[in-house]
Amino acid sequence: MSTKAEHEMLDDLGNGFYGKVIQDYELLESLGEGSFGRVWKAIDKHSCDIVAIKKLKKVKCSTWENTLNLREVKALRGLDHPNIVKLKQLIMENNQVYLIMECMDMTLTQLMKKRVKTLNNDQVRVVAIQLFQALAHMHGRGYFHRDLKPSNILVSNDVVKVADLGMSRKVLDDGKLTDYVTTLWYRAPEVLLMAKTYCPAVDMWAMGVIMAELFTSTPLFQGSGSMAQIWEICSVIGNPTKETWPEGLQHAARISQFEFPKQYDGADRLAEFVPNADEDAISLIRWLCSWDDRRRPTALEALRHPFFASHYPIPKSIATRGLTSSDMKSKAKWYFRQFNKKRRIA
Repeated sequence: MSTKAEHEMLDDLGNGFYGKVIQDYELLESLGEGSFGRVWKAIDKHSCDIVAIKKLKKVKCSTWENTLNLREVKALRGLDHPNIVKLKQLIMENNQVYLIMECMDMTLTQLMKKRVKTLNNDQVRVVAIQLFQALAHMHGRGYFHRDLKPSNILVSNDVVKVADLGMSRKVLDDGKLTDYVTTLWYRAPEVLLMAKTYCPAVDMWAMGVIMAELFTSTPLFQGSGSMAQIWEICSVIGNPTKETWPEGLQHAARISQFEFPKQYDGADRLAEFVPNADEDAISLIRWLCSWDDRRRPTALEALRHPFFASHYPIPKSIATRGLTSSDMKSKAKWYFRQFNKKRRIA
């Protein structure tokens, strides 16, 4: 791309999106490190805004065109939603890319570790409704996350946001993708059994597992490898059958020396593993964790489930310190107004 064309492209972004240098920020503390980058909490020396700075790993960009075509950058720029973390600035220095994002208090993993008590049904509801709304927005625009897990979900008081879109992808024309995806404990069974293609339903499986974990603060399935993970799943929801997942049996047949554990034929012990969840919550988790990806709900279908539809939530804050009851009531009303608007439009 010519220098002139690149300047025109940057002009289209607006002056607020680029133009800063990394020296404009003072690093305060490390927030974590993953496969795709390291994240710091930082302060803007000029505005005093607190931000999160992610330095991308394994990425070297010499032009803005290359930077704007990075998977995570494209996803963050294309997904504007109150429950998806916001990209505030882009910095490119010495071929290194820095994402300047809004800063949240903690991850969902940290929240669960910090709390003395596990979340109750109302508190899980206010977390889950925000996550499903984020996924409905994401899937509706052709993206899916592919690595949804508690450590990739951020929380500030009662506000929950999906983050870390480094694995996110645009769905192909046939709605399928073919490459490896998702952290093991939240990985959908079709991916574990090396299906040739998969679809956005992998995010819905992960949501079922995350919802169960919110009730117990313990991951629902904790296998040490792909096949051990399948056995863990079977021990909770029972084995798949020709009626519930015929394609899965075909996937399994192609794997040498693998068979589903006979002791879990017909077993469904989900309610035993998530004892604090009410019947509606168990029903929704069971639906999300359907063996067959075609039987899992979409994010919008999940939002219409009785777990949400039969309640008017005015829960306590999900954090150890919370908003006032009037603030929380306003938040709950706002979430449902936004959702109901979308239902009327649909």
